[in-house]
Amino acid sequence: MLDNAWSTFKWIFYADSGRKPWMLETRSSDACIMCTVSFAAFTDMMLYGVIIPVIPYALVTEFGVAESDVQRWNSISVFVYAAGLLFAGPIFGILADHYRSRRTFMLVGLISLIVATLIICLAKSVGVFIFGRLIQGISGGAVWTVGLALLSDSFPDEHIGKVMGILGGALSLGVCLGPLIGGIVFSRAGYFAVFAVVFSVVGFDILMRLFMLEKKDLIKYQNSGSVEHVLIDATVENVTGDEETIIAVPGATGGASEQFSYSKKFRLPGMFRLLSNWRVLNVLFLTTIMAWIMAALESTLPYHAEQLFNYSSLGSGLLFLPLSITSLTGPLIGYWIDKTSPRWPLCAGFVITCPFVILMRVPNSDDLRQIVLMFALLGLLGLAMAALNTATMAEISACVTAAEAQKPGVFGAGGGYAQAFGLFNFAYSAGSVIGPLEGGFLVDNKGWDTMTWSLGLIAGITAVPALLFTSGYLFSAKNSIEVVTQNAQGSNAIDGQTDEAIALGETIELRHMASAELMG
Repeated sequence: MLDNAWSTFKWIFYADSGRKPWMLETRSSDACIMCTVSFAAFTDMMLYGVIIPVIPYALVTEFGVAESDVQRWNSISVFVYAAGLLFAGPIFGILADHYRSRRTFMLVGLISLIVATLIICLAKSVGVFIFGRLIQGISGGAVWTVGLALLSDSFPDEHIGKVMGILGGALSLGVCLGPLIGGIVFSRAGYFAVFAVVFSVVGFDILMRLFMLEKKDLIKYQNSGSVEHVLIDATVENVTGDEETIIAVPGATGGASEQFSYSKKFRLPGMFRLLSNWRVLNVLFLTTIMAWIMAALESTLPYHAEQLFNYSSLGSGLLFLPLSITSLTGPLIGYWIDKTSPRWPLCAGFVITCPFVILMRVPNSDDLRQIVLMFALLGLLGLAMAALNTATMAEISACVTAAEAQKPGVFGAGGGYAQAFGLFNFAYSAGSVIGPLEGGFLVDNKGWDTMTWSLGLIAGITAVPALLFTSGYLFSAKNSIEVVTQNAQGSNAIDGQTDEAIALGETIELRHMASAELMG
């Protein structure tokens, strides 16, 4: 009975059970992949944000932290989460590109997310709580890196802006709705009620990640009867790969397999190739600054609102409402990117951020007009952050696509998307580490006003490289004819590799025919 139950479970949830998976076409559809990855990102960021307005009060009531140390521990909480993300992103990127199973690593991230949530919920000391935030950051590294790579694998380049816009909206919505939900639930029902909401969201996320299958699973079953297709795929994969490879070829007698191996010259790992590309370095720098600004505000705004407006956790959570509303503009920004390029949304995002983050120093009392002004500024800042989130992700994907078009197979059989988004997560995490440290230090020593103008200055300066270097150098002499020529060269290279694969397949077939004749 247990064997039958396990066989049924594998048939429903896995693609390698030996039978065609249940609802294969639906589970590997564009809509299913988009919804699953977006909800996974939403879940991760909601869990990250749901305790932001709760931390200042939980540190005192649950962990016995002195009131004077609240801001310091609040900043440490954001810092530790970012540190987990910092190291996990590149590691998951390398593993996901090497093993090529995006879904498996998303499930690994979900397991670590559940563990982290349990630790944070049951923590009785501030040290255990901080450890839970570290594990939470590690799980975020899997979700962001593998999820973004899965979307880049599944959707064509001409729609990548819209796709990243939808994902960016989900990310922003999670960041902003998390504090809102956390503040409301904590004020009405207490600390543990917040985690009841969290576990219900995680439970639904589990079902979605188990339900989804990748495009390669659909392709595998569509072509399962074609030996030639399998042979050519295996050969092309090994022609472009970087290490010694063994190819299994169906034999001429009895279904046996013959194996042969050959080694190729050493190639620099894909992640280092990406780091040698100045366009990639530019977008990683922009990502770091974007995360720096957002993390600095996230780690200081709830405590500032408590001091300035006499807000409870509910009021601190409501501050994130305008950010939530404007984050829904992500798909529109993605459409803009698809029609133009990531350059203009990135530049506009930093230009908008500069004055409005500085103006956040203006509200200086709990007067209603001052509160309305703060909400309006946060709404405009949310619009800028939606543009920055969407455009940076689209630019990362475009960088990998451009590198592959210029030199097909440069990242090996697994492609370079997971490694590229691993670097993206590293840059985002670096900014998230710097932001709370810089923001918390300035607020403690120089005050809120100094912190806001410093962030505005950073955003204004960063608008310059965003304008000049995103999507290639702004004043480059490169024209559309050269782009078409490069694409044609890339296409010819791919055709050449396919011809080589076919030739190799024919050679192997002749060897088997000769062997069969000798055995006969």
